[in-house]
Amino acid sequence: MKSYVFDRRAMAASLVALAVILLAFIGAFAWLQLRMMDLHDREVYANLERELALRGEFDRSMGRARLLEGMAWRTVTPEPGRQIVIVDADGEDAFGTIADLPGGARVLDQPTRRLSLPLDDGGYAFVLAFRLDDGSYIIKSITDYDRGTIVAALGRTALAIIFMVTLIGIATLLLLNRYVLDHVRNLAETASRIMRGQVTARASSPQRLDALGTLTSTFNNMLDQNEALVTGLRTVTESLAHDLRSPLVRVHRAITAARNTDEPEKHDTHLADAEANAARAVQTFNALVDLARAEAGLSRDSMEQVNLGSVVTDLIELYGPLAEEKGQHIDRQIGSVQVVGHRQILTQAVGNLLENAIKYSPSGSALRVSVSPSHGDELPEILVEDRGPGIAEHDREQAMRPFVRLESSRREPGAGMGLAIAAAVARLHRGRLLLENAEPGLRVRLQFGVT
Repeated sequence: MKSYVFDRRAMAASLVALAVILLAFIGAFAWLQLRMMDLHDREVYANLERELALRGEFDRSMGRARLLEGMAWRTVTPEPGRQIVIVDADGEDAFGTIADLPGGARVLDQPTRRLSLPLDDGGYAFVLAFRLDDGSYIIKSITDYDRGTIVAALGRTALAIIFMVTLIGIATLLLLNRYVLDHVRNLAETASRIMRGQVTARASSPQRLDALGTLTSTFNNMLDQNEALVTGLRTVTESLAHDLRSPLVRVHRAITAARNTDEPEKHDTHLADAEANAARAVQTFNALVDLARAEAGLSRDSMEQVNLGSVVTDLIELYGPLAEEKGQHIDRQIGSVQVVGHRQILTQAVGNLLENAIKYSPSGSALRVSVSPSHGDELPEILVEDRGPGIAEHDREQAMRPFVRLESSRREPGAGMGLAIAAAVARLHRGRLLLENAEPGLRVRLQFGVT
């Protein structure tokens, strides 16, 4: 059974957020309650004011005697919680006793002639004084119990909602914390397995369209890339050890032989062999450096707007004399295509493709080089086509690996890195390297994606 240890800082932050939500809710609920009580009080006073205004109109049109007679008749059957008093202009009781009203004569001292008082039995007294034409006041009070009922009902509702919000908030907090920690623990356990040597370990990635699902997917993609890089590094290291052992042994043997011979011609021959094998080792190292720079990402911040047409034109001018020595002709179809890339590594990769095309094509053949912009679903690309032996379809993936030299190219000098560097440069520019049959020869497409 798993034991869950909650992150204290996350819990504290979540509790603070929950407390803020509750305080905001309590504040909003208190404001709502005040507004409802204010509306209730206004309605009560509005009813009192309408009733007293009607009595004032009756006093004006029918006379005071008729008003007092009508009020006296109403007192025969008194209404519970309702009292009415008339006070003359001198403050003397003309009908009823003002001292019997809640608050007594205090209502006449209020600027608005309104008075509201809580009562001991839980009710609320609303008192209103209305000035008659002769300066007298007709005063009425109403004992209201609805106000207390509304306040109590709102209070109970607020407590129930606060309890539910708190309960739901804590439950959500615990579930969310457990959910997040499950993902974090999953990533941590995967990282621990990888540290123990299980390079194929991956975090379980449920199909969720949320941030944690994206994080787990990105984490696994990173591990896939790291495994590919480690595997590639192991392959490069093994290939490097294999390819460098022979030339270095030959260098050592040639130097030893040169030291042990007294014949000038043999001495020079051995030194020439040592120099050739040393040059091959240096070429292998340089190719490895170029590949490492491309595979490492080569600081994408250093990329800039590059005109592929300009880069290819310069390279054709550079390698043109080499093609002319073999009687070859380069057909070019070059457009102005702008991409975001790294000029130096692009120049190295395309230069390798041109050099390979010239090297493996027979004398007197025509090579083809083109630069094409994007069109519809097609990506911007550099195309180099030769008339050499080509590469069989089942060998093409292997041909793009470092230090791989197919049997058809064994007779030519080289380190077997040209296509590997071009493939790495394509990945660096979010593109791809395609090898196709040119019938005869090999067609290489260096395509560029969205950088």
